[in-house]
Amino acid sequence: MRHYINLTIGCADTEMADIVVAFLSDYPFETFDTVESDAGVAVKAYILREAWAECRDEALAAIDGYGSLSSELIIEDRNWNERWERESFERVDIDGRIVIRSEYHAAPENPAVVDVVVRPSMSFGSGHHHTTRMMCRLIYGVGCHGAVLDVGCGTGVLSIMALKCGAERATAVDIDPWSVESARAGAELNALGERLEVVLGTVEAVEGRCYDMVVANINRNIILGDLDSYVKALHEGGRLLVSGFLTEDAPIIEAAAAERGLSLVERLDEDGWVAEMYSKE
Repeated sequence: MRHYINLTIGCADTEMADIVVAFLSDYPFETFDTVESDAGVAVKAYILREAWAECRDEALAAIDGYGSLSSELIIEDRNWNERWERESFERVDIDGRIVIRSEYHAAPENPAVVDVVVRPSMSFGSGHHHTTRMMCRLIYGVGCHGAVLDVGCGTGVLSIMALKCGAERATAVDIDPWSVESARAGAELNALGERLEVVLGTVEAVEGRCYDMVVANINRNIILGDLDSYVKALHEGGRLLVSGFLTEDAPIIEAAAAERGLSLVERLDEDGWVAEMYSKE
C-alpha cells in the first residue's frame, strides 16, 4: 500500500495561494485543492511520501513568504481516493458549454453541452484549476481534427475534451501510474474505446509520431524543456496549446516559441495564470 502526504498550507488570499501552487507544481505533487475561509485560503497538496522526503526542504523554502505549513498528514492512497472522489470532487461548469464531472454526478440535460467524465483519484486535471478551464476553452473554440497528443495528461480531461470536440484519436502520456490509470478509466467512462491511447512515460515515449494538435498543461520548466519535442511532433499547420505557468512567465514561453517558428494565435489570462495557443507555420 502506497502512502501520500497531505499538506495544508495557509495563505493570506487567493493570489498568494496561486503563487504557492505555481511553486509547488515544479515538484512531483499529484493534485491541489484550495479552501477559502474567513481566516484566509488553505492550499491542500498531495504527494507520495517518498517523493516528499526528497524535496521537502526545497519545496518549503520555495513557498516561504507566500504561505506557511499548517499540517502534514500521512494518508493511504486508495481509501482516500475513493472518499475524495465521492464526497469532495465537485462538478465543474465552464461557461455553460462544458461540464467536467465524475461518474457520481448526473449528466447535463442539454445535449449540446460537452460532457467530460473523469475519475480524478490522485491525478491533477479535475477541471477546477484555472489552467484546465482555459485549456478546455481553447480546445472548444478552435475545435479539433485528426490526432491529438496530451502531454502530462493527468486524468485525461484534455484528451477526452479534444475527442469530444472533433479529434479522431488521441494519445495521452504521463509519468505517473495513477494518472495513467485515471486516464484509462476516463476512456471507458466516456465510451471512447481505442480512440484514446494512454501511455506511461514522457513525450519521448511517442517520439517519431506526428499530431495535428499537442496540448501540455504542466509547468513552465517542463514546457521549456520539452518544447523542441512538441514542435517536432506537430504537423505543419498544427496547433500547440500550453498552460500551467504564471503571467510573469508568459514572455519566456512566447520568446522560446517564436525562436522555434511558432506563431501565437490566442492567449487567455485568468487570475494570474496563462494559457496560449500557437500555430506551426
